[in-house]
Amino acid sequence: MISVSKRFKKALFNGLILWTLSFSSVALAATPVRMIDESAIPFTSFLSKAEFDQRFPGRIIEDASTLPSGWYVIYAHESLNYYFGPILLRSTGEDYLAQLQETVEAAVAQRPSIQDYRLELSYEPSTPPSDSGEPAAEESSTPNSVPPQPQAPPTIWSFLKRIFSFW
Repeated sequence: MISVSKRFKKALFNGLILWTLSFSSVALAATPVRMIDESAIPFTSFLSKAEFDQRFPGRIIEDASTLPSGWYVIYAHESLNYYFGPILLRSTGEDYLAQLQETVEAAVAQRPSIQDYRLELSYEPSTPPSDSGEPAAEESSTPNSVPPQPQAPPTIWSFLKRIFSFW
């Protein structure tokens, strides 16, 4: 009877360890991001984290691949994943990035313990379409082809022709 109890405890312990490891790997793989309007960036220089979080709660996005398309100023440090955007133009994003870079550098100068952060401008959820921030137009397979003409909206006469098979 004792050996069954020991085996059960060992199996339970191993199962608990495997469950904990699988849960932690899932938690690391799917870190949620906080999407915040880019107009909040100037406030990062003088609001405390608690005041900033209260004033700009943003929206929690579970999967970064579901973000609306656009340019994002990304600040990531430990468990923080702030995505400021979406921003329409890359040049505007670069301005916001420079502003946030100054704020982060000032914070690091005051608290050198802040290390291993990521601060970048990125087009999400995919690669940037072009440098101008404009979406890339799809290239047609034939260079000088005529674009397809829109179909005429149906009328009562076209409906009647279709019913009675008239041309």
